[in-house]
Amino acid sequence: MLLDILTKDNNNVFLGITDAGMAAIGSGLSSLQSLDVSYCRKLTDKGLSAVTEGCHDLKRLHVAGCRFVTNKLLESLSKNCHNLEELGLQGCINITNTGLTALVNGCKHIKHLDVNKCTNVGDLGISTAAEACSTSLKTLKLLDCYKLGDKSIFTVADLCKNLETLIIGGCRDLSSDSIKSLGASTRSLRILRMDWCLNVSDDSLSCILSQCTSLEVLDIGCCEEVTDAAFAGLGNGNEGSGLGLKVLKISNCQKITVLGISMVLKACRSLEYLDVRSCPLVTKAGCDEAGLRFPESCKVNYTGSLAEPDVLI
Repeated sequence: MLLDILTKDNNNVFLGITDAGMAAIGSGLSSLQSLDVSYCRKLTDKGLSAVTEGCHDLKRLHVAGCRFVTNKLLESLSKNCHNLEELGLQGCINITNTGLTALVNGCKHIKHLDVNKCTNVGDLGISTAAEACSTSLKTLKLLDCYKLGDKSIFTVADLCKNLETLIIGGCRDLSSDSIKSLGASTRSLRILRMDWCLNVSDDSLSCILSQCTSLEVLDIGCCEEVTDAAFAGLGNGNEGSGLGLKVLKISNCQKITVLGISMVLKACRSLEYLDVRSCPLVTKAGCDEAGLRFPESCKVNYTGSLAEPDVLI
């Protein structure tokens, strides 16, 4: 059974859903497997724990924006919902390493974990989760988890061989070496967002492009050290992962030029969306003058006038 709470006002803020409602769900819907109460901002651990205590078959839970959620909910999930596969905690700023560690003591089959903007989560929590769920984890979202360092990324790269989506945008303290380790180890990656990872280098990006052979979506926006050299080996041989790239975002990459874009186009014939906003050396006039030919279905965002794909959220 799947239940999404959809009652909301005009500002997309969910109203009227309280712990009492959650208690009713916990006592009356024991077969519930999926619950999305994102942005139901009145909910607390008490109500949500009533769900976990009454719905032991729960596989999917989303509580994004539920600002009163704490580690107590994760402890209750660990105790009661051992089949949990998907957990969305975006913006739950009271979640810490202690909560994630407790969670994976009992929930060892998580496939999708979203801790975007959980700013109190760091290396210990993510490393522990990666170790416990290494074979099952396919999606890991860590946007703006600014306390993260290299340890967690090295652990993910070393253990999570089935990972398909990794969001590390805004994790500014990650080194080029940890980024490089992703290319060397996580060959199944399809979606990689690392905008505002300020230490991404040509060498580390080149490693990603050459070795992540399933890569389809890449965001390196605001990675200011990246130059055209990162794309020089793109598509060499029969294993160039760039050949399957569909979405590439390089906005605010000050050192990339039209030459770099030409290298991308030669290798990425399936490209559907290219974001070059605020790249001073890549303009429509410059691309036209160089005679660049984009795939027929490719949308090029020079100025921000095009809608962005939602694949990176």
